[in-house]
Amino acid sequence: MPYYKYTGRAKDGAKLKGEMEARSTDDVATQLRSINVYPLTIEEKTEDQVSGLTNLQVSIGDPSKLKTDDLVFFSRQLYTLIKSSVPIMKALEGLEDTTEKPIVKKSINKLREALDEGLDLTQALERQKEFYPPLFISLVHIGETTGKLAEVFRDLSTYLKKEQETKAKVKSALRYPIIVLSVIAIGLVIINIFVIPNFADMYAGFGAELPLPTQFLMGFSSFMINYWYICLGTPLLLGFAFVKYISSDAGKLVWHTKMVNMPLFGKLILQSAITRFARSLSITSTAGVPMVQALKIIAPSVGNVYIEGKINEVRAGVERGESISLNIKRTEIFPGLVIQMISVGEEAGTLDEMIGEVADYYEREIEYTIESLTAAIEPIMVVVIGAIVLVMALGIFLPMISILGAVK
Repeated sequence: MPYYKYTGRAKDGAKLKGEMEARSTDDVATQLRSINVYPLTIEEKTEDQVSGLTNLQVSIGDPSKLKTDDLVFFSRQLYTLIKSSVPIMKALEGLEDTTEKPIVKKSINKLREALDEGLDLTQALERQKEFYPPLFISLVHIGETTGKLAEVFRDLSTYLKKEQETKAKVKSALRYPIIVLSVIAIGLVIINIFVIPNFADMYAGFGAELPLPTQFLMGFSSFMINYWYICLGTPLLLGFAFVKYISSDAGKLVWHTKMVNMPLFGKLILQSAITRFARSLSITSTAGVPMVQALKIIAPSVGNVYIEGKINEVRAGVERGESISLNIKRTEIFPGLVIQMISVGEEAGTLDEMIGEVADYYEREIEYTIESLTAAIEPIMVVVIGAIVLVMALGIFLPMISILGAVK
């Protein structure tokens, strides 16, 4: 859609100007009147101006640069300031002065500019969708509509903080095996390049027939030294191909489906997604967001395309007038406890409370799963390390035993 520049006059007589994306000048005028702004001039922007705007929006920042803790800081501070009856413009000005992160400072500055143009906070946030997730924007809209903006920011800070803690727990569980395997890989490379060649030269001087484990080690070491570019390039090419594949829609769906069903880690990934789903649904239900709209907002926030598709199936069923518990059961990925608690919540009219209980329960389950996962991974790692050490020991020391026997 094209971009338009406009000037207008607010109800209090203040002159406003700004830009917006719309289908036509009539659409711009309609949107302006909906926010009590009388349009004076509306002009379509040229292609150069639009590209300049796009470049400006890109320069504001990458979505990945605005972290969850930044949103927690933003929500918590705004809750405190608004609760203390500080005007929103004054609150944003204080936040901009307080924060030290350039990306957050730029975002808040853009919010203030949009509010200066006469837009409300929701519209200002929508201008920066690269920074603020749909769930965040929708709840702020509910808060502005109901006059409970402070309470919404309080709930958002709590939700985001728990989301941050859940992510940290899952990352800590996945980090342990990755670190151990990386150390093993680095150790093997060092041994094959610097240690084994010395033994190979020594054994060659004796002219003794080498046992099979030693021949394997010597051959692998020789291949790694002479064809290092293959050993280095193959993993890089495979890694690049894998990243490229899972970046596509089809590849991402296949990979996310595999993640949920993989041994050991699949249960943890599923529990993490269920926790995000339950926590998000609880906060949207408490805020009064309609169920269909809430499910649409929540689906992308679970962090798994496969589960996102299942939630969209639930939303389609709810749109047909069916109960949410029935459609969640049809997905065949949610445990029976979740289905039962949601069903009870629907019948008793306490769905938001029951969903909150589900989120709390699965947060505790994640901690238990991480402990169990760590306990299961440790013996596996011990066996893997032991097998590697055994092969290395046999390959290096068996010829020494044979040579010593011949000398005696």
